[in-house]
Amino acid sequence: MSERVDLVVVGGGPAGAVSAWLAARDGQRVVLIDPGEAPSRIEGTSPRLAAWLQREMVPDIGAILTRAARRSIWSGTAHEGNREWLVARPALDGRLREAAVAAGARLIADTAAPAAGGARLGAGGLIEAPLVLDARGRRGGRRGAIRRGPPTVSIGAWLEGAAETAPQTLVMPFDEGWAWLACPGGGKSWLQITLAAAGPMAAAPAERLSRCLALCADRLPPGSRLAAAPMVIRESAPVLSALPDDLSVLPVGDAAAAMDPLSGHGMFWAVSGALAAAAIRRTLAARPDGGGKDLARRFLEQRMGALFLRQARIGRDFIRAETGRSALPFWRARGSFPDDEPAHPPAGPITTRRQVIVDRGQLSECEVLVSPRSPAGVAWFGGLPAAELWRAHAGGKGPADLLRGFGPGAAGFAAWLETEMAAPA
Repeated sequence: MSERVDLVVVGGGPAGAVSAWLAARDGQRVVLIDPGEAPSRIEGTSPRLAAWLQREMVPDIGAILTRAARRSIWSGTAHEGNREWLVARPALDGRLREAAVAAGARLIADTAAPAAGGARLGAGGLIEAPLVLDARGRRGGRRGAIRRGPPTVSIGAWLEGAAETAPQTLVMPFDEGWAWLACPGGGKSWLQITLAAAGPMAAAPAERLSRCLALCADRLPPGSRLAAAPMVIRESAPVLSALPDDLSVLPVGDAAAAMDPLSGHGMFWAVSGALAAAAIRRTLAARPDGGGKDLARRFLEQRMGALFLRQARIGRDFIRAETGRSALPFWRARGSFPDDEPAHPPAGPITTRRQVIVDRGQLSECEVLVSPRSPAGVAWFGGLPAAELWRAHAGGKGPADLLRGFGPGAAGFAAWLETEMAAPA
């Protein structure tokens, strides 16, 4: 059995489901392949991403989200952060796949192996397509790593406790690693511990989990105990994969670059990766002469390299902040990856450069404004070219002059520029 479509997406997590939804909305014939076997676990997402998903894709997503207070105990100090949204990952994936199907994608409950020209189903049969998106997470995109952090594993388990425990999250370190506790309420919590990957002489995962649970016991909700549910064990080292030689199979999300979990941007990376893949897909279709491939490669190099390094450095800086454990093996090994460069450039002058951006859903090249606060570059301010506004401002044009010369979109540019010139806190 074989059939031909415009796009095959292998993997129905956030990166894959959003990719399939975007392509179906563009009128593409899309097949989304996923076995629907995501293990039961909790993940967190930012209010900003939750609002985007609700506005654009899943209007009733609030039914599966729980707003939780966010806390951390790091370097001996308790920190109260903004709230975050907790969601059961299987429920989220299911809603996103339903949205893709409602937009016109066809869902096949199976595994698949992506390859140039299509994907072969685990149950047999071939789905042919000129473009395949590999969204299988860390299992996908196996082309060799350009950068790989120290071997790391995350072990997750459900806890049972008092039903009246308020929704909350907590990040806490211990000598062998760090833990993230997510309590959606109702007496259940999700505990994920991140440790050095086990060597041949290391204890079994269940024993490592029990030991870490004992170390964290005084910070867990009262009465917390392991539930009778399977553990979830995942590789969690940051990994940047090499770019594919053939852009007919495009990695998306963790298949392209798996982020450091301590940076806290995994879900955002998945969804933003889907948006980037849509821009690449549209550009390759609009410019089949080779110019589209050149833009796509340059865009991928910019995006994957710069964002991966920035998030890896953010995770490294969190590790280094735990000064009391800096000499211990887990903390020492991760305090030097990926390098010693700052996560955020120091305060300095504004500059410009030419780079590939997303403009009206496709890739194009333009001049962008580069600042300490926005090292990835800013192409537009108020719908106007940011580099042109900056040149006019640097040439002595005041706020009133900018308004006269560029229109109402220039309002507030000078004040915004002041904030851009300061290094992030």
